[in-house]
Amino acid sequence: MKKLIVYLILLIPSFASSQITIDFPRERMTYQRDNNNEAKIYISGNFSAEYDSIRARVVSRVSGQGIDTDWKKIAVRDGKPYFSGEITATGGWYNLQVVAFKNGSSVDFVTVRRVGVGEVFAIAGQSNSSGTTSGTSNKMYVAGAGYGIDTDEDRCNVMHYSNKTNEFNRFPIGYSQMSGASVGNDSIFIGPFQMASWCWGVFAESLVNTLNVPVMIYGAGFGGTSVLWWKESANGENLTNPAFFVKQEYNHPYGALGGVVKYYASLTGLRAVLWHQGEGDPNMSAGDYKYNLEQVIAKTRQQIESPTLAWMVARASYSGQTHSNIISGQNQVIAADANVFDGPETDALTGSTYRTDNLHLDTQQAFVEHGGLWHSKITTSNFLTASNPVMAEPFIDLTFTCNNSNPSQPIMLSTNVSGEYGWSNRINTPSESIGYVSDYGQNYSIIPNSSYLRLNWTYDSTSSITVAPGKYALNVEKASGKRLFSPYVDLSALSVPLISVTSSATQVRPNESVTLTASSCNGIFSWSNNATENPIQPVIATNTSFTAQCKNLHCINTNTVNIVASSCFAGALSLTGGVNSTEPPYKSKDLVNSIQQISTGGKIDYSAKKSIVLNPGFKADQGSTFTSKIEDCN
Repeated sequence: MKKLIVYLILLIPSFASSQITIDFPRERMTYQRDNNNEAKIYISGNFSAEYDSIRARVVSRVSGQGIDTDWKKIAVRDGKPYFSGEITATGGWYNLQVVAFKNGSSVDFVTVRRVGVGEVFAIAGQSNSSGTTSGTSNKMYVAGAGYGIDTDEDRCNVMHYSNKTNEFNRFPIGYSQMSGASVGNDSIFIGPFQMASWCWGVFAESLVNTLNVPVMIYGAGFGGTSVLWWKESANGENLTNPAFFVKQEYNHPYGALGGVVKYYASLTGLRAVLWHQGEGDPNMSAGDYKYNLEQVIAKTRQQIESPTLAWMVARASYSGQTHSNIISGQNQVIAADANVFDGPETDALTGSTYRTDNLHLDTQQAFVEHGGLWHSKITTSNFLTASNPVMAEPFIDLTFTCNNSNPSQPIMLSTNVSGEYGWSNRINTPSESIGYVSDYGQNYSIIPNSSYLRLNWTYDSTSSITVAPGKYALNVEKASGKRLFSPYVDLSALSVPLISVTSSATQVRPNESVTLTASSCNGIFSWSNNATENPIQPVIATNTSFTAQCKNLHCINTNTVNIVASSCFAGALSLTGGVNSTEPPYKSKDLVNSIQQISTGGKIDYSAKKSIVLNPGFKADQGSTFTSKIEDCN
């Protein structure tokens, strides 16, 4: 069977128009692998034509950079207005191939390029983690890459976006290569907060080369911040004497890291938080530093719903000199928690070779060595086997109902997942999408790439919506703060199917026929007796009903006519036509008027409660039989 499937794929033609679309994964989306070097890739999409099943596989983009999978059936036609499923892949850099089948033949074939299974990290801390675009002119500046070193390694990925307000409704879903060439004359932003490649291009490329898997980095570092402010903002407390650029109303400085663990980690998973901070707290005691950082760690674990979320903590305190109290606090955090790992010791990188201002690791040599130190700590210790990665979450299902009685709002979508609900019915406008970011008071703005999904989540906050045709998605915020996501559902072309039915009679005598005619169907038509011709002339033996059905891609509408099989009619009867054989009687609870012609061998009986009138034109030939009787009927 596998050989047959492959053969069918090879014969797929070039389709004039796409019948399936893939919304997830996004291009360059990298899924965190588990410690067995595997991850589930969650797939969802929409369709514009009928299908029976959908299959998917991954194919490595470069030989030796992954293991191709067999084709796997990920979805069957089940009444949902979207499809979703998953495949398991090993660490690697892939093209995802998806094919839809109908009646054993392929109807569409779609490829999502650059989908990864590898390592996903979040950066946190202050300016030697986030990088800076401010300062003296002799910092290491790379045109197009901002301050820092970029990489042309295809498997190094970031979200090219940054927003100081940390507004969930502005967060896009999309990923870019971590190269200056990929962003033109712009700086390399490392979303959701950072705006410089700093040492992370060196780190990512080195890690890719060593591990042979793609790397995704989320940037949540915030320059010039104290670990105290991180603790306070994580716990929703008032900030103690914050710097002018640290805004409590934006949940600074924790807000961006919160966005990663609550939002993005649900989509991609996360290996660890990489923490580099301490330069801004020279006078803090070791005990206070330990307490504050442990509070931040605890909050991330609560919000990501993983009590073992790994952290790697650098020993960093240098601001003109080393501060042993801070190093001690960092060491105490590492020693007290098996899931906090010792990171690089960067205080040794001193002098103008590394720091042009005696504070920031802002030279080319610093970027190379700083990134190399992080790489070494991750690859030469037991970190990758001892840490417990957080895996991506599957999509939540939506229940779909087509409400034919409300043509202007025929769509009903709902979920049974509990939490705080946020529905999207549109993408953000450019002005709603802009990320505003500051670097020590200097302001920048950035609009997400056009390929990014920029959902506006403000449409509705209930578990169920009744809506007009459009595009919809749902996120559900759990009590922990973690958000789960539905597939992106495209119902913009949905229409209500129409159907009407007429009958030549609503009552006939037993074993007589009627003519049923259906009309107005704007889809696939059928009768309840499985007939597809139109009209039909069924023989009615007993009381029965016939339903005409009209089905389009997502909805079914029906219209039913009831036929009574009885010789007893409630109203007056006016009888015409010929009688050539023995027929069932005509009975009326009112009166009978007849101009029938009864031929030889014909037989008919009339009865009525009030009267029977044989009008001019009535005829009974010799050898025919008819009777008339005044009586009521049942």
